[in-house]
Amino acid sequence: MMRSVLGVLLILPVLSCGGGMPWQAPPARESLIPEIQADGTKFFVFQRDYLRPQPGQGADVGVIPGNSMPGSRPEIERGVRIGEFEVESRIELVMVATGYCREGFFELYREQTFESFSVRGECREEANEADRQQFAQPIALN
Repeated sequence: MMRSVLGVLLILPVLSCGGGMPWQAPPARESLIPEIQADGTKFFVFQRDYLRPQPGQGADVGVIPGNSMPGSRPEIERGVRIGEFEVESRIELVMVATGYCREGFFELYREQTFESFSVRGECREEANEADRQQFAQPIALN
């Protein structure tokens, strides 16, 4: 199961290549947090916790390795955009890989901070007993 999730997530950057300036999602730890209500309603949170260098881990806070200017962005100088793009297609791939929202989903809201990015959504089908057992815990996606 985890290999298929990882395989689908590794294919996504290849599928999203296109013309124009290349983009790169910030490095992050991703997870799918399922939430099944007593009435069978299936909610979820797709969570990306950004991996930021911590003091003492070889990188000064506010300094990007290879550049001595605090807060500078060498990625932009090289023509690479950093940000969250094509979120819907990424979540769709996660749903296919995990089998959580089999009949699709709709987005309720998004939230972005300096530390994380998340999308809360609702599945278009009700949970069955197998869903309640299989999706009782958050799922690490990478």
